[in-house]
Amino acid sequence: MRDEWPRIQLGQVAADEDGAIAIGPFGSRMKANVYVPFGIPVIRGTNISQDMAFKGNWVYVTSKFADKMPNCIVRTGDLVFPHRGAIGEVALIGSEHGKMIISTSMMKYRPNPKLADSRFLFYYFRSPEGRSEILKFSSQVGTPGIGQPLTSLRQFNIPLPSLPIQQEIAEILSSLDIKIEHNRCMNETLEAITKALFKNWFVDFDPVIDNAIRMGNLIPDEISERAEMRRTVLEQSQNADANNTPAFHYLFPNEFEFTEEMGWIPSGWMVKSVDKAIEVNPRVQLKKNTIAPFIDMKALPTSGFSVTEITGKPYSGGTKFINGDVLLARITPCLENGKTGIVDFLEGGEIGFGSTEFIVLRGKKNIKTPYIACLARYPGFRDHCIQSMVGSSGRQRVQNDSLSNFFLALPTKPGVLEKFNGLTRNSFEKITQNSKQGRLLSRIRDTLLPKLLSGEIRIPEAEKIVEAAE
Repeated sequence: MRDEWPRIQLGQVAADEDGAIAIGPFGSRMKANVYVPFGIPVIRGTNISQDMAFKGNWVYVTSKFADKMPNCIVRTGDLVFPHRGAIGEVALIGSEHGKMIISTSMMKYRPNPKLADSRFLFYYFRSPEGRSEILKFSSQVGTPGIGQPLTSLRQFNIPLPSLPIQQEIAEILSSLDIKIEHNRCMNETLEAITKALFKNWFVDFDPVIDNAIRMGNLIPDEISERAEMRRTVLEQSQNADANNTPAFHYLFPNEFEFTEEMGWIPSGWMVKSVDKAIEVNPRVQLKKNTIAPFIDMKALPTSGFSVTEITGKPYSGGTKFINGDVLLARITPCLENGKTGIVDFLEGGEIGFGSTEFIVLRGKKNIKTPYIACLARYPGFRDHCIQSMVGSSGRQRVQNDSLSNFFLALPTKPGVLEKFNGLTRNSFEKITQNSKQGRLLSRIRDTLLPKLLSGEIRIPEAEKIVEAAE
């Protein structure tokens, strides 16, 4: 039972070696000018997620720079805690992460493997009780921070069963995280495929270029570099023969025409601004005080489309949406960080709501969710939104009318958009299934964690719950 577990300070089960407990480098050593485009990743608070996987954008230092601070380099089994900013978060370094270094605002901890299982400690500090233990040492005045970080880290108080029990609990909970991570990776692959197809058809116009090459038609100078690349691809794939033309290429024209708004686009296609092609912030009715699904800005992912942390609360105001809508952050730095998501978590005719800092994008006619989701992740569109932000520093926002200045080339005849919807529908349905299962597994994991730690349920019971969720 939990009552029998001794409570000890974290420092008592630390590894007996240099650098087992360490803090990130201070002073000028970690100023922005030490960062390089590629190299050793630097773990910052923004990289710690709600799951085992890291998230967000990385900054890097050279391997030579990292080697000057060996105590700041992490290895498999280390725990990483912010001592400033994102207090209460924790990350576990896995074997897949390779060489990494902690930033100025982070501290690391390496347990003695004969006394403590690092996965058990990770799950403990992920629990409400463990998070509360960390927050006891923090100050919430100004920027949240932990005074005397390393001393405080050593004093974190934890319940510690025998090593075999730690390992059994960790094994159960990590099996759920492995499934969650598998679904996330699958979604990442599916999303990459759909985004590549979107760019191929609606940005680079590769099928049109291919058709023009096959027909010997004139290709504008502005597209010549892309055309040469496509010519090489066609030759290598032996698709230059018209008899081997992909089945869908007949849907595309074989010539280009010039437009003032976008330059060269497929012949016969039309140019439309985003706000004319799709619905922007469409009206949705939701009565005050109605209990409805709610998401805040934190729930939007910085990559991919899967929304997390959905709660229910009475509607009192905010942005309203329905299934199939795409949500785009309008405020800095959320937009720059990539926050975008698909609403695929509502039941039946439910209406959800969220932050007033969301822009809602909804399909119109034959432009469906897959097209809009890919557009929302397209760098050219995002850059346009970022450059059109207005407002005071730190509170800049995208204005709705800026979407009237970004143009899309769209086919006028049926076929292309319908084919794109058909080719991507299964991928987005699978993304939705994986996301729903991921949220279910996360709830099970987060429910089991405190019950296992408290002794409310035993390991065999937990194993049955996990098996039932598979």
